[in-house]
Amino acid sequence: MDSASVQCSPNRLICSICEDYFTDPVTITCGHSFCTPCLCLLWEDTQTPTRCPVSRAASQQMDFKSTIFAKKPVLPTGESASYQLPSSVKQILLICIVLLQETILMQMKSTWKNKQKNQRNLNKETKILRVWEGFVNLRMMMIRAEYPKVYQYLHEELQQHLESLTNEGRDIFEQLRKNINTMIHTGKLLKRIYAELKELCCKADVDLLQDSEEASSMHREWDPRVCREVGVFLCRHLLVQLYMPQPMDPQLSSWTITGMSERLNNFRVYITLEHKTSMYDAPLFEELKHLQCSRDMSDNPASLEFTSSWGAQIFTSGKHYWEMDMGSSCNWIIGLCKESWADRSNMLLNSEDIFLLLCVKVDDHFTLFSTSPLRRQYIQRPRGWVGVFLDYEFGMVSFVNVASSSLICNFLSCSFSFPLRPFICYGPK
Repeated sequence: MDSASVQCSPNRLICSICEDYFTDPVTITCGHSFCTPCLCLLWEDTQTPTRCPVSRAASQQMDFKSTIFAKKPVLPTGESASYQLPSSVKQILLICIVLLQETILMQMKSTWKNKQKNQRNLNKETKILRVWEGFVNLRMMMIRAEYPKVYQYLHEELQQHLESLTNEGRDIFEQLRKNINTMIHTGKLLKRIYAELKELCCKADVDLLQDSEEASSMHREWDPRVCREVGVFLCRHLLVQLYMPQPMDPQLSSWTITGMSERLNNFRVYITLEHKTSMYDAPLFEELKHLQCSRDMSDNPASLEFTSSWGAQIFTSGKHYWEMDMGSSCNWIIGLCKESWADRSNMLLNSEDIFLLLCVKVDDHFTLFSTSPLRRQYIQRPRGWVGVFLDYEFGMVSFVNVASSSLICNFLSCSFSFPLRPFICYGPK
């Protein structure tokens, strides 16, 4: 057979689906050949298993085998087709046509692959759509079932916290009562000792002199038992005074509240401090020291320097939470106040509309106070960061120990009808 021509039956070049010459022919497993686009379109919506359009034989796989009937374009003539080399111009034209057909076939294959990919994505999305509403309802049921667990856990934590607080408060109350009874008894004992010492002081010289004169007139030695008895009496009274009961400094433990920090951080704001002023006279701390100790305040050392600052922000609504590092300062104030109070030169604790937490050091003891009204807080002093939370509409101000995620104190059932401004004051370290 001539290498420049290929002869084949015209029926073998016809697709039985489109009844036209093959376009990108493929042969399926039963041996029949078809145009690839025709077969793809025919089988696109066909239920599996797919079948041959001619023999109806099942063809499970789409592993098509390309069938090339001729390497050159063919023109059928009668019962056979003969391809001969054309002239140079026709050859170039035919080559261009072949290249164009190959390009079109490549685009068809790419388009069909994208169509199949899109169909797979469509099937996937359709499947998700069918179950989506049910999944959302199931998810809502899961979430509803989870929150009572959190509530139950927090409720159990609350009960443990309150129970421990009750037990600790009862223990400290008993210690305070015993200490008071001991102090009352010691006071009576010291009063009797004072009277006995006074009596001893008055008669000691007379008795000792009388014993000495009797010993001289009778020409005998002075009896040392008198001095021994006086010494024993004095030692016993000194021991009573040495072991006097000391006043207590009761402080309740700080309990971590689960989720407090995470919840408050949802309302986090960053305060910009301004209007910093330094002052040597701090009437706020002087008032607290007067309340905390009974000695004359003139015995205190000279007034030390304090630095006061006001926040640039002014709050008239909403929820806000911020933190301040109190560092190692022994005396400090943090909180919120009415703007008019911050502008006064004589800021006193009995002023209204101030919501402050104060820490004061007196005689090596740290004590916390809150204002409105002024009240001592028997809680351990926070070291480092202190958080402040404001709920303007709810009328609440809370102070938080950031390190332990525990509550220091809060102001409840307040009524805010005026702007509030952050306030902070540092004392000497």
